[in-house]
Amino acid sequence: MEVTFAVLADCANITADNKVNIMGVFGEINPASLPFSLPTLFLVMQFSASPIETGTKKHIKVALLDSDGKRILELDADTEVPQPTRPGSKSNVVSIVGLNGIPFSKADHYQFAILVNGDEMATIPLRVNPPLGDK
Repeated sequence: MEVTFAVLADCANITADNKVNIMGVFGEINPASLPFSLPTLFLVMQFSASPIETGTKKHIKVALLDSDGKRILELDADTEVPQPTRPGSKSNVVSIVGLNGIPFSKADHYQFAILVNGDEMATIPLRVNPPLGDK
């Protein structure tokens, strides 16, 4: 299983016919002051698995880390690779996770690390800039 895309956004959803809508993709935050809690963000990930992986169980972990490697939050989920929509093709799984009130204590380079069965498959960088007027 691989990560085919992963982004942070202001809003995201999946339509009834499995289209992914993503609005406000971002990679940095400009808080008015620190510490700061981000009201809402959506973590949008798409995973792709080969036909041989159909029916296997995967453990997905997402960790938000600061530049020192300190974990700010961690999410875990188990999933089973579904049947592909067309025989012999890859299975695609979209996961949209809404997160509220994530605390940021300092301006820093953060990252969301995405692991599948313990292997890091992707990272999403997130920069928290110093408030205007701070150096």
